[in-house]
Amino acid sequence: MTDRNDKGLAVENTPNTASGAAQTEEIRGVMVSRRRFADVAELLVEWARRRDRLRYFACVNAHSAEMANRDSTFMTALRQADLLVADGFGVILASRILGGRIRERATGPDLFMAVSDALDREGGRSVFYLGGSDETLEKIRVKHRERFGNLAIAGVYSPPFRGAFSAADMEAMADRVNHAAPDVLWVGLGAPKQEKWLLGNRDRLRVPLCGPVGAMFDYFAGNVPMPPKWVERVGLHWAYRLAKDPKRLWRRNLDSPLFLARVVADRLRAGCAAKSSPTPPSSP
Repeated sequence: MTDRNDKGLAVENTPNTASGAAQTEEIRGVMVSRRRFADVAELLVEWARRRDRLRYFACVNAHSAEMANRDSTFMTALRQADLLVADGFGVILASRILGGRIRERATGPDLFMAVSDALDREGGRSVFYLGGSDETLEKIRVKHRERFGNLAIAGVYSPPFRGAFSAADMEAMADRVNHAAPDVLWVGLGAPKQEKWLLGNRDRLRVPLCGPVGAMFDYFAGNVPMPPKWVERVGLHWAYRLAKDPKRLWRRNLDSPLFLARVVADRLRAGCAAKSSPTPPSSP
C-alpha cells in the first residue's frame, strides 16, 4: 500500500519476513528501502536459504538514479528488484530533503561480506561469481577460500567483454549458473549492465538470491583498495574513489549535484501540491 507523508512524498508499506512491515520511500522514481543494514543482510540470508523462486536486490546511488532516468530498461531493472537499498550518501541526503527516514547505507561490498559471513557460519551453502577477468576471478577464488572456508564456490565465469551481450551469450551465462546450482549468484558486470542482465534472465535463472555488486569484485580481489571506515562514516566514499581513479570517475560524479537538485525540485513540487490540495471538511 502506498501513502503520502506530511510533505506529500510517496511512502510504501510492504510486508516482509525480516521486519514485519518493510517501509520504502520514493526517490527519483524508485522505491528505496528504509531498512537498517543489519535487517537487509538478515533478509538476504533468509532469501538465500529458500529455493522457491529467484529474488534479486539492487543498490542505488546518485549516479545510478540519474542513469535510470536516462535509461528506461535500467529503470525497469531497479523497479523490478525485490529489494532496492541506499548505496550512497546522496540517497540518504535525498531522503532527508524529502522528509524520509533512510539513515543507513547498504553497499554492495558490505552486503557481500555480511551475507557471505553468515552463510559461511551456517555451512552447506555455495556461491557463483559471474563477471570480472579470469585473473580477477582467480584472486577471488584464493581470497574466498581463505575468508569463507565453509562456503563452497559452485563456479566462476568471466563472460565475453562486449558492450552488449548477444542472445547466445545470455543463454550460455545463465546455463553455466544453473548447472552449478548455487545458493547465491554474485554479479560483477558493472551498473547498469549487471542489473539489466538480471532483468533479462530473471525467468531463466534458477538461483534463490542474486546480487549485482559491481565494484565488490575488484575490492575483494585486492585490485582496488577499500576506503577506510571513517571515510564511509562521513559520507566521503565517492571522494575517495574519485581520488583513486579520477580519469574514469570524474564524469559520473557530475551526476551527484544534478541528482540533488532534482530531489529539491521534487520536494518543492510535492510541497506545492500538498498545499493546493483541498482540505476535507471536518465531521460535524
